[in-house]
Amino acid sequence: MNCSWLYGKLMRRLVLLSLMLLSLTVVPAGANPPEDGNQIKAVFLYNFANFVRWPEEAFSASGNVLKMCIFGDALLGSFLDEVDGSRVRDKRLNVIKTSEPKVIDSGCHILFVSQEKKDFLPLFLKSKQHIYVLSVSDVEGFARNGGVVSIVRNSDKLTFEINLDVALKNGLLISSDLLSLARIVGRDGKNIDTSKLGPNDTLMRDGGKAQ
Repeated sequence: MNCSWLYGKLMRRLVLLSLMLLSLTVVPAGANPPEDGNQIKAVFLYNFANFVRWPEEAFSASGNVLKMCIFGDALLGSFLDEVDGSRVRDKRLNVIKTSEPKVIDSGCHILFVSQEKKDFLPLFLKSKQHIYVLSVSDVEGFARNGGVVSIVRNSDKLTFEINLDVALKNGLLISSDLLSLARIVGRDGKNIDTSKLGPNDTLMRDGGKAQ
């Protein structure tokens, strides 16, 4: 039996468990999550990297580097600095923080758009240049208006929505494990019943194994 495969599977399960615990984080009424949720958002981003797969064409310019771009003045705590340079499957994570559009135009695999840059979103979402990009934002309605992932406050916890139509259009393969923790929306912005998703909808099973 392949020990490295078993180790990789175990690590993905541990990462998923941490994501699930974060998505269930409860805080007292009227209070904010730790660091106003910024550290939780950062951990979400790292977990997304572990449960999404990009086609090889997405790495034609970056080689074995997985670029995570933080666009705008997003206060996400120190966690991303700590995981910068770590391995995500066979890629090396490179965290890039910038407020310059030309930097992200050079190519990102994960792009977090801060509230400060929300006016940039209509242009970004119309641009074909950003194919293969897992776009994430905490701007209200992001996933329901053409983004891939919205981080949202649901009552007393932070959780996320995934627009499956946009993800598949962008060539992204998403783990069914990750989808099971999200609210799934389609091209019309309405919720999708995850129990009706088939292999052609998710394209990945077992925490990252492509079908």
